[in-house]
Amino acid sequence: MDILFICRDALYDSMINNLTLAMSFRKSGKIVGVVFTGAALHGLFNEMIRYPASLSGVEARKTISSGADQLGLSVHPAQDPKGIDMRPLLLQAKESGVQLYACPIWSSLLKLNGKLPQGLGPIAIEKLLDEISSSPKVIGAL
Repeated sequence: MDILFICRDALYDSMINNLTLAMSFRKSGKIVGVVFTGAALHGLFNEMIRYPASLSGVEARKTISSGADQLGLSVHPAQDPKGIDMRPLLLQAKESGVQLYACPIWSSLLKLNGKLPQGLGPIAIEKLLDEISSSPKVIGAL
């Protein structure tokens, strides 16, 4: 893998950054993966991705939604007060060739028992360790 992103926050801005940058690198020919861990994995599993406080106002959400449309990103409508449905963007990333994984440590801690969020695949701890140690660029933190 050329670039490995580690996404640990269940916040919309973090998810958008990780997935959009991963798709951009993939479009340029890089082999790219995103590992979702901790709160990000839990949020995807429970469909509870939230706006950060500074972006949670109605006007900010409308602006983000409009900007996402201009970037060609598949995002949930900004009017939905429950939070964000990341499934369309995950699917878009997966279809672009980005490899999406559920962290094996957090999959166990959260007792997901193989019931991974839609679009994410499992990755063995040995494979994850190999990717972290051999990828020229690892962006993010566990």
